[in-house]
Amino acid sequence: MFSIEDFDPSADPGVDFFSFANGGWIAANPVPDDYPRWGSFDEVRKANDELLKSLLEEAAAEPGPPDTVRHWVGAYYRSGMDTAAIERAGLGPLTNRLARIDQIQSGADLVAVAADLVQYGVSSPVSLGVAPDFEDSQRNLLYLGQGGLGLPERDYYFREDAEAVDTRDAYRELIARLLELAGEPDPTAAAAAVLGFETALAEAAFTATQLRDPDLTFNRFDAGALDGLMTGLDGFLHAAGAAGYQNVNIGNPGFLSAAAGLLDETPPATLQRYARWRLLGAAASGLPVEFEEASFEFYGRRLGGQKRQKERWQRVLRAAGIEIPQLVAQLYVAAAFPPEAKARIDDLVSHLLAAMRASIESLQWMGPATKEAALAKLAAFTPKLGYPDQWRDHTGLAIDDGPWVTARFQARSFEFHRRLRGLHDPVDPHEWEMGAHEVNAYYHPLRNEIVFPAGILQPPFFSPDADDAVNYGAIGAVIGHEITHGFDDKGSRFDADGHLANWWTDEDRAEFEKRAAVLVGQFNGYEVLPDLTVNGELTLGENIADLGGLSIAYRALQEVLDETGREAIGGLTPEQRFFLAFAREWRINPTEEYLRLIVQSDPHAPSRFRCNGTVGNMAEFAAAFGLGPEAPLVRDDAERAAIW
Repeated sequence: MFSIEDFDPSADPGVDFFSFANGGWIAANPVPDDYPRWGSFDEVRKANDELLKSLLEEAAAEPGPPDTVRHWVGAYYRSGMDTAAIERAGLGPLTNRLARIDQIQSGADLVAVAADLVQYGVSSPVSLGVAPDFEDSQRNLLYLGQGGLGLPERDYYFREDAEAVDTRDAYRELIARLLELAGEPDPTAAAAAVLGFETALAEAAFTATQLRDPDLTFNRFDAGALDGLMTGLDGFLHAAGAAGYQNVNIGNPGFLSAAAGLLDETPPATLQRYARWRLLGAAASGLPVEFEEASFEFYGRRLGGQKRQKERWQRVLRAAGIEIPQLVAQLYVAAAFPPEAKARIDDLVSHLLAAMRASIESLQWMGPATKEAALAKLAAFTPKLGYPDQWRDHTGLAIDDGPWVTARFQARSFEFHRRLRGLHDPVDPHEWEMGAHEVNAYYHPLRNEIVFPAGILQPPFFSPDADDAVNYGAIGAVIGHEITHGFDDKGSRFDADGHLANWWTDEDRAEFEKRAAVLVGQFNGYEVLPDLTVNGELTLGENIADLGGLSIAYRALQEVLDETGREAIGGLTPEQRFFLAFAREWRINPTEEYLRLIVQSDPHAPSRFRCNGTVGNMAEFAAAFGLGPEAPLVRDDAERAAIW
């Protein structure tokens, strides 16, 4: 349940509920040196990692027959843990591609090299993937996006405050160091040229806020029109393996046009250095220790505030969770997710969907036509719970005991080409976008589905033994959050079939935008650090989902309590336990560097404001803790955000 030591009784819940619920825990749990933050999600991930470590070690010691889960996972893990082999190999595994980069003499040459490197997760400067078509979600479509930038967000290249300037200086040093390790004779000049090239690219890039806007990022082009944006783009797609495509979505057409001009006017030496940097940056964590440490120094220490790297096994495991997620997940599910847990969460989801339906039906600000469409969309939701009904087919995956960077590139290439092979097939309804071991959840607007991996379905988020108030305040709010994503500022642009389509009347959409603007203004006013505030536009979708999710979880709990009765436990009413459980799941102790990073690049607000900003908009919270209108956290009716 709750530990009194986790609270801070000196904090006033009407001023700072986050501290009231979590202050004791935060004081007793400083950020470990190998983490950029420490919180409830990290606690669960650490427990999952300990289990996965034993499972991967067993697979590495006894891998089983070829082309089996244990074989692939065991080979990957052995390769990652064999640091002596990694050091012996050096840059050898990249020799052929580095040699090809040395031959670049024009922008067309770079595009040709990029077509080979994109399968390994190297965008230089274009990213490429396959997802459901935004106009017909039963078929797949190619998606081309802006890429080739190594800083977290577009504006990092242009802000002139001291922190931003220092970050660019450190980034330039990272580029120089990796190029130097690869034999660059003048790394300082090379890094300056590369940063200049990326800065010119960034001029045409969308910001993190713009990247959330479907009106900007969903742009269908016929195959024949692509070379009008960037010469050689059709050839790039064919060389990458996307033969036979008819259409493609261009996430930022202006970026491709600007990149085309930049490639034509940039000296070959700079293009070579840029391509070399992009390859080395993507491979650094799989290369000898000097490469890995240089990358960590910037991305881990400078941007995240980590004082030291995680243990070797943790780094290999984290890479496996990204590059072979469904294989890792199969081992995890077999060991850690009993059928009764799936049954209980199934029941929770059904109650939350019913609560959302009741909420939509009761909305006073929405007209009948829009309401009918919203209910149709909700009825079409597909919940995916625990793990896939059908595991992904890995036939043809080749991972051996060679150098780890080779194993990693093999895994990346397999997944890239697996998705490309599905381009002309119907959308696979069994596909999951993350491993079932992950401590996370998501809503997919093009699939109109909510997904809850087994990894998050454990305390403090969910427990079969916890009372309903605790489960609804924790995992119930998470489920409600993902449901509400289907109706946030972005998700509400997609219909019941996952198509980008307007199902709103003009009057209802205007009212929605007006109500959403209230949340934007509220979160714009939250000061994270003396010189840094939350970006209400960037975080709007998550803030809508937090408020909607907690609201419908509360509604669902009330229906359950009407049947089971309201019992105080430990002196806390069900409503108090509900809100305390919500606050507890967002307890996070961050480094200052991590705070700066997420505020500038992440669509999620810092957890303190996700908690306080959400409960402050709910009259039910004030009633649960007996807070009057004078309490600073409690917003009156005129200021309160209310959407779903």
